[in-house]
Amino acid sequence: MRATKWPHASLFAGSLACFFASGSASAEGVPFGSRDARSVFIVTKSENKNQVHYGVHLDALCKPIGSAPVFGYWRMLEGRGEIEPILPLEEAAYGVSDGQTIERGLDTTTIRMKLRAFSHRPLAIVVKRINGRCDAVATGKIAGTDARILSVHVKLRWPFGIEYLLVRGLDAEHRSIEEFVRN
Repeated sequence: MRATKWPHASLFAGSLACFFASGSASAEGVPFGSRDARSVFIVTKSENKNQVHYGVHLDALCKPIGSAPVFGYWRMLEGRGEIEPILPLEEAAYGVSDGQTIERGLDTTTIRMKLRAFSHRPLAIVVKRINGRCDAVATGKIAGTDARILSVHVKLRWPFGIEYLLVRGLDAEHRSIEEFVRN
């Protein structure tokens, strides 16, 4: 494990504060397609059990739909697991940056993207068809190593701010790897 600095903590914390003061949205704002990869990686936080999941809109051939196929949404695990959209005021903390790049190959498609609050860490989502189903895997760096990204846990500081992020995943040999990212 290695600790690194996170330059956008104040932006992330400010958006979190606005979210907690605003309440939640309705589930109608999260459209899923029948072939979508609904949960490629997640963001959790120390404040409660709710999670932000990131998925990819895919067609019947497992090809990304549109120019910005990666999307995020809430799983409200503090309730009954409802699915809710990320609100506009939460975009700075949980949104996907503009400018997703799609590289189409014969068997795989790679979507290069960044989270707005974690923009110094680019991610790639590799999509392919395996045994008739769509498979999507998020990849990036964890502690300087190429890895599959599984989750980012946000440890909040009271009353506002971020104490650290904990990025977790698997290395090339499928061993657990993690990195603390400190503010």
